[in-house]
Amino acid sequence: GQRLWSNLLMVAVFNGLTQTLSTELGVEVVYPLSENTVLVNQQLFSNLLSAACIPMFKALRDISISVPFTYSFYLLLMIHVLSTIYFATFDVQYLRHEEEERKKKQREQTQTPDHEIGNVLYPKPKPHIRRDEPWEKKYPFLIPSSSAM
Repeated sequence: GQRLWSNLLMVAVFNGLTQTLSTELGVEVVYPLSENTVLVNQQLFSNLLSAACIPMFKALRDISISVPFTYSFYLLLMIHVLSTIYFATFDVQYLRHEEEERKKKQREQTQTPDHEIGNVLYPKPKPHIRRDEPWEKKYPFLIPSSSAM
């Protein structure tokens, strides 16, 4: 009895982790849709599946002679293992990742690099300030205006 409850608790803990991973995977696959849309759909269908499994687990409750819900537990464990294997071997085109990589390449191409010498980047040189010009030409804003006097 107590061992069964602790095992069910462990399945619930690991199922929470699987749910987070499946949400992130769903967001990657259906990129233009928002994360909230993916999460709402996932919650809706997992609640529907959970509600559909209750009568099935209730029917399997009395099959075991020694401990009630034994077959239900093994069925739940099998569903968990199969979903973990499914998500571990999920091979699909990741649309959000590809879009982020495309934007990253586009940003890199549009940036103008500084002067590149070998693999070292040096900043662009600042315009040379001529020392022979009078300060009035270089800094005209420092000359007091006639209205201020």
